[in-house]
Amino acid sequence: MSLTINWAQCHTRPLLMIPGPTELPFPVIQAMNAPPSIQYDRSFDEVVLEPTTLALRDVFQTKNEVILMPGSGRTALEAGALSVIEPGDRVLVVGAGQFGLLMREIMNRLEADWTEFPVEWGARLDMARLKREAERIRPKAITLVHNETSTGTTYPAAEVGTIARSVGALFLLDTVSSIAGIDVRTDEWGVDLNMTGSQKCLAAPLGLALVAVSPRAWEVMERRSKPARSFAYDLLRWREWWVPVSRGGKVPDGAPRRQPVSMPTHLTAAMNVAVRLILEEGLSHRFRRHEVAATALRRGVAAMGIEMFPDPSIVSNTVSCLKVPKSIDPAAVVTQMRDRYGILIGTGLDKMRTTTLRIGTMGVTASPPYVLPTLSALELALRDLGYKSEPGAGVAAAQAAFADLG
Repeated sequence: MSLTINWAQCHTRPLLMIPGPTELPFPVIQAMNAPPSIQYDRSFDEVVLEPTTLALRDVFQTKNEVILMPGSGRTALEAGALSVIEPGDRVLVVGAGQFGLLMREIMNRLEADWTEFPVEWGARLDMARLKREAERIRPKAITLVHNETSTGTTYPAAEVGTIARSVGALFLLDTVSSIAGIDVRTDEWGVDLNMTGSQKCLAAPLGLALVAVSPRAWEVMERRSKPARSFAYDLLRWREWWVPVSRGGKVPDGAPRRQPVSMPTHLTAAMNVAVRLILEEGLSHRFRRHEVAATALRRGVAAMGIEMFPDPSIVSNTVSCLKVPKSIDPAAVVTQMRDRYGILIGTGLDKMRTTTLRIGTMGVTASPPYVLPTLSALELALRDLGYKSEPGAGVAAAQAAFADLG
């Protein structure tokens, strides 16, 4: 009989410290434990769906309409893009990682005349060069991933928004791994389509796509030469079928509405609770909490002799991407942490899969009860695989950061 203890065996599932989906607050889980309701009932529209979308305005820091749809972050990206982009439209795509390139592929499917603005993965964005390229191309839209999940980097969305406005372009912003964890100022930054998903820093279940739509974006949709190619995810139909006249829509105030696509009632109820928890905490406190938790994690990793992947000036507070020590297989670290210590992190993506690891600090996991055990498990797993560091150094450094900064 082996004397080696499997510490994960006593748990029913691994703790999620991946870059999403993230752990859920218990009240959000409770919201899923309810009898089914009818998605086309007027009470659902008025008592659940509408209060949720109106509250999301505060999270998005916008006065614009926030549309909630079944799907994921990618659904939001595609719905936003296909609603405003027509074949032949010029689009400038900032490609700074795996998810920047995803938008390039979406534009390709839409037959847009897209130009990629390539950025070395993990490197800073050359704003002067981007401005020159935008002035040369004069695109209809500029797209940016605010927080690149594949590299653990956060890019200056406010500055890119300024460039977009200077050339009269729509600004399409992917905030899938930043909204509710990093300060996102939709209106102040001139974001026309703020596109995200439910399962990361919003700390709601996977299954909802969210898009905040500016008046300028609605106008572009209205002026299309042909209807959008998707019936289910054409955002304009929300304005025509569901948004009331008093908020710039087409539905008379007080009249019944129609959802262009059937809303998942349990997921919407869970999102309602998640948004309430965010606003009760307060955005400034929440952003600071994510910042301190990510700083503590980074200091812990550094104390183990491990380097971060991105340029230090643009490290993310929701996704930490770290270089794996030489001779250590990232997939082996993930397996060891999950199977023996009960904590799940992720490898890098695409060309970084064999050289990096990614750890999420999102929602409730941006806190000491999650960060400290993760660092401990990482140290133990690396030790099991032959990498030695000072025992407890990572946890001690993180504890000091929490004490000093929190």
